[in-house]
Amino acid sequence: MTNKRVTRAAPAETTDAAPAARVVPRRRLSPEDREHEIVQRAVAFFASNGFGASTRDLAKELGITQPLLYRYFPNKEALIDRVYEEVFVRRWNPEWEEWLADRSMTLRERLCRYLKDYGRFVLRSEWVRIFIYAGLNRGGINQKYLARLRERHFMLIASEMRREYGIPDPRNEAELEDELDLVWAMHSSVFYIGVRKWIYELPTPKNLDRVIDLRVEVFLRGVPAVLSEQRRAL
Repeated sequence: MTNKRVTRAAPAETTDAAPAARVVPRRRLSPEDREHEIVQRAVAFFASNGFGASTRDLAKELGITQPLLYRYFPNKEALIDRVYEEVFVRRWNPEWEEWLADRSMTLRERLCRYLKDYGRFVLRSEWVRIFIYAGLNRGGINQKYLARLRERHFMLIASEMRREYGIPDPRNEAELEDELDLVWAMHSSVFYIGVRKWIYELPTPKNLDRVIDLRVEVFLRGVPAVLSEQRRAL
């Protein structure tokens, strides 16, 4: 029997190896789109890390250089001002003042409508956390926002409450501040729901609308009666 030598062909190339990764060029953004992206990412960045975090770390998270970041915002203060504008001013609903002044509805109905919509505006992680961080490190942001609330909402609520419940006008600045402080206490109780959730990580009411209805009811049953009695007694 003749031994035959079997010549084996060289194995064909396998196709199991992963293909070389295709380099996807970074999408070129217009200056407007780039600025918008920086602001949106800065909002999330400061909400997570506070205003003490550096722009170097922000640029790293954005995947851009710090000099490029400074082409859009010359310094950290300018960027923080833009974050304030984005979070606290641009999302402000100008209809809130209209709702509060609409005398075709009772004050109870107006307050419930306003606070339910306002609650959806503020009870988000980024809003609550930025507001808290601003109070600790950037007081000017809080002061500007609270001054806006005081002039546009608290003063209006106090005035409409006096009118609807026949409460005598405040005779001096101290009495006006008493009114505004009571309005603020009711108003801030809605914001505190967000603090419980996003700062303390505690359970919060599942039915926000019902909670707001109850708080408005408690406010209107107590505050007008107290103010009326106090001013007529003096």
